[in-house]
Amino acid sequence: MLGAVTAGELAAAEAALRTARHAWDLRAAALAAPAPGSDGHRRLTAALGGTPPGDHPHPPGDGHAPAGSEETGDGTPVQALLAGRARVSFLECAPDGLHLTGVEITRAGIPVLGDTLSTPWRSVMPVLETDPTLRRFQLAGGIGTLPSVDRRAFDEAVRAWLAESLRTVPGGAAVLLRPAPGWELLRRAGTVAAQEPAVHLAADGKAGAPPQGPAGGAGRVRRLLRTLPLPADHTLLLARVDRHTGAVHPHSHVLFPAGLVLRPDETVTAEVTVYGGPTDSAPLLPVLAGPPVPGARALAVRRLKVRALEPERLTFALRGPGEVELVAPAAERTPGEPAADLSRLLAGLPRRMVRPPGLELLLTVDLGGADRAATEERLAFVREVAALLARKDPTGATVRAGAVGHHDHTDYETTWAKAGVLLRAPVVARPPAELLAALDTWSPAPGRQDTVSSLEDALHEAAALTARRAAGAGPGETCRVLLVVGGRPPAPARQYGVVPACPRGTDWRTALGRLRAGGFRLLARTHPATGPPAPDAAGRQAGRYAAEAWRALGADGVFRPGADSPQDVVRALDPPWRHEGPACPLAFAAPLR
Repeated sequence: MLGAVTAGELAAAEAALRTARHAWDLRAAALAAPAPGSDGHRRLTAALGGTPPGDHPHPPGDGHAPAGSEETGDGTPVQALLAGRARVSFLECAPDGLHLTGVEITRAGIPVLGDTLSTPWRSVMPVLETDPTLRRFQLAGGIGTLPSVDRRAFDEAVRAWLAESLRTVPGGAAVLLRPAPGWELLRRAGTVAAQEPAVHLAADGKAGAPPQGPAGGAGRVRRLLRTLPLPADHTLLLARVDRHTGAVHPHSHVLFPAGLVLRPDETVTAEVTVYGGPTDSAPLLPVLAGPPVPGARALAVRRLKVRALEPERLTFALRGPGEVELVAPAAERTPGEPAADLSRLLAGLPRRMVRPPGLELLLTVDLGGADRAATEERLAFVREVAALLARKDPTGATVRAGAVGHHDHTDYETTWAKAGVLLRAPVVARPPAELLAALDTWSPAPGRQDTVSSLEDALHEAAALTARRAAGAGPGETCRVLLVVGGRPPAPARQYGVVPACPRGTDWRTALGRLRAGGFRLLARTHPATGPPAPDAAGRQAGRYAAEAWRALGADGVFRPGADSPQDVVRALDPPWRHEGPACPLAFAAPLR
C-alpha cells in the first residue's frame, strides 16, 4: 500500500547493517585487546577488514567493562550455600576455557581452595580459531572476515562438557561465576550452565577483564572467597595463668571478628602483644577459626623467638576467610603436624606455673677511684638497673632494693674516723622507685689511686643492715642477691705485699660469709683484668690478690661492663619461675610478673 522499497532505502538499510556489524566487531576487538604492533594485533586488523582494532573506540553505554574495572556482588547467597556443606565447586566460563574449581569447607565454615579442572575452548569447540587473539575475538561475539560460529552448536558443546564434568562434582553443588559484560559467547555458555540442576547459584564475584591462563578460574574463585564474611572469629591461641592458683589455661585472643567483610584486594591488620615464658624460647603461634576445641584445625602456625618474660608486639594480616599471616616480626614456618593436631598441643600445656619468690637486691657501689669517667659509668649503670626494677614493680610489692656507696680510705684515717667519711647513707629494702630517687643524689667522689677501695666497710655495713632486717621481720619467701658494682677490690685486713691494709682492720671475707649465711647470692659487676702481667713481682702480687677477691665477690656470677647491659643484669636477677608438667609450647597472653 505504501509502494515498493526504493534502491536508496535498500542502500541505507545495508549501510546501517554494515555500521552496526562493524561496531559490534570493534567492541569484540576491544575486549580481545591485543598489544599494538604484535602479531595478534595484525591478525585481528586483517579479520576486521583492514581496520585497526584500536582506531575506533567502542560506543559508550554498550555494556563493555573496561579492563581493570571492579565490581563485587553480594556474597551473602554464596555464604549461605557454603553453610552446612563439605564441598562446593565454582564454574567459570573464561576466555581461555572452562574452569571447575573445588572448594572444601572446614568444620568452622572456612572455605579452602582445592584443585581446578580446566578445559581449553578448542577441546570443547574445535571449530574455534587456533590463534588465541582471534579465538578471544570470536568469544566476544566478533565475526569480521572469519567464518561465523554456529551458536546452537556452541551451546550443545558447552552442555555436553557440563554433563560430563558436573557429574563428578561431590555433593552436586556448583556456583556459576557470571562472565564479564560484553563477552557474547561466554554469556551464552553461562546461560547454558545456569540451566544445569547442579548449578545452585550464579554469582558476580569480581568483574572486569577475565583472568588469563589455566589458573584464571582458581584466581577468580579466591578473589570471590576473600570478600565473603568471616564465618567465625579468627583467634590467636595463647596461654593464660590464673593469678591466684597458677593454673594454665588456653586463651583465645580475637584478631578478626566473625562477620568482617573485606573489599576486593583489601587487607586489614591486627596487633597484639604476647609475652615470653620463664626462659628464652620459641613458642608456637596458632591462629584458629573459633575457640580452641579438641579436633579443631589451625589456619596458620608460626614459631617466634621470644625473650624470657619480655613482651613482643605482633602484627597479623587478614586477606580473606582463613587467610591470616604473621607479617611482623619475621617468624619461622612450622611443620604441618601442630596445625593438624591441636588436641596434642592443648594437652602439652603445663598444669601450673609456680610464682617465684620476691626479690631483695642489695648493691654496693664504688664511688671513688682515679678514673672519674669509670666511676660515672658505674653510677649510671646502677641508676638504670633501679629504673628497670621500678618499671617492673612500681609499688615494691615483689621487689625490694637498697644500696651502699663507698669511697676511698684516707691517709689520716684512724679507727675512730666517722663512717660518713667512707660510706654514703645506705638505702636498704625500699621499693625500687625510692632507691632510684636516692641514687639521683649520689655523685662520684674524688680518688687518687686504683689499688683498693673501702668495699670491705661497705660489705660489713650491708651485712649489719640485713641482719637487723632479718631479726625484725624475717626474709620469708624471698630471693636475696648482693650485687657488687666496682672497679677496685676491697682492702685486706693486713698488708698484702704492696696492697695496703684497711686502716680499720676490717676483714671483708667475714662480712661476705655473713651475707652468704643470710641466703644472699653473690654477684659482681667489674672490668676484667686485661693486658700482660705486671713486669715486677709486687705488681703481679697485687694482680693475684685482685683476681682472687673478685672471684669470691662474684662467686655466683660476674657481669662485664660493655658486654652485659642493665637489661641483661635485671633478667639475671629475676628469680626463676617453675612449671609443673611440660614446658609451655605457647606464648602468654599476659606477663608472668
